[in-house]
Amino acid sequence: MAPRLGVQDLVGHRLLDKDGHNVGKIGQVYRDDQTHQPTWVTVHTGMFGTQESFVPLAGAQISHEDLRVPFDKGMIKDSPRFEAGRHLSPDEESRLYRHYGVQPSVPGPRGEAETRPGETMTEERRTAEGRDMGRDMGRRSGEGVPPTGTGEAGGRPMARGETAYGETSVTRSEEQAHVGVERQESGRARVRKTVETEHFEQDVPVKREEIRVHREPITERDRAAGTVIGEEDEEIILSEEHAVLGKEQVPVEKVRITKEEVTDTEHVEGELRKENIEIDEEGRPRRHRRP
Repeated sequence: MAPRLGVQDLVGHRLLDKDGHNVGKIGQVYRDDQTHQPTWVTVHTGMFGTQESFVPLAGAQISHEDLRVPFDKGMIKDSPRFEAGRHLSPDEESRLYRHYGVQPSVPGPRGEAETRPGETMTEERRTAEGRDMGRDMGRRSGEGVPPTGTGEAGGRPMARGETAYGETSVTRSEEQAHVGVERQESGRARVRKTVETEHFEQDVPVKREEIRVHREPITERDRAAGTVIGEEDEEIILSEEHAVLGKEQVPVEKVRITKEEVTDTEHVEGELRKENIEIDEEGRPRRHRRP
């Protein structure tokens, strides 16, 4: 079974005119200062819903999750404009009643009731049909919209969470923590090659030529050749090896640089606010904490 909806529950829902056309979203509910019953609602109209119009609840019907009133969309948009969110004065209420053709002491008209073209609805008929519609609304929604106030005092907007039957509700809120991570730059690594000079030593074997004198005895062949006494020079070329240093560039190693992620754990702490509800019952404060 669908839950029963009260007028205050319809704030934010659609307001429909007598033909079922969408007028706008319901903004606030006003109730009479003396009877404390809801008498007016405001509806957001105009471009992007920037304006609020007052609409009487007389003869209204709750249809599913929408509120349908017995007035056409044009009449609602042409209604006198007053600042919403404050107390309505008796003069402002009277102007609104006159615009909608509703008597302050009785429910308003029922729209296209059973009047024939050219027939004017009498005040008695307005009263009877408005009451019928109020009863019909109670059958549809489980609770009827009470008739409008007396007009002796202006209506005021209903407080947040307040219902039309002396009940009230308070919404408790609390803060919840949503812990996440964010990535930010922690440093940079630059790869650079430098050149340095190393001293090295190595022994290299080398060869050289030296003169060595050998004395040999004269053979018969040498005697037969004969000799002549005189001066004579002979030249012998000597050679030697020296160590020579040669250099060349050759690749010896390749260095590859990569990045890898390392997971650590960081401790996070803070403070969260929450609301508690206190009820002062006969001078004895009682606190209701969250479940």
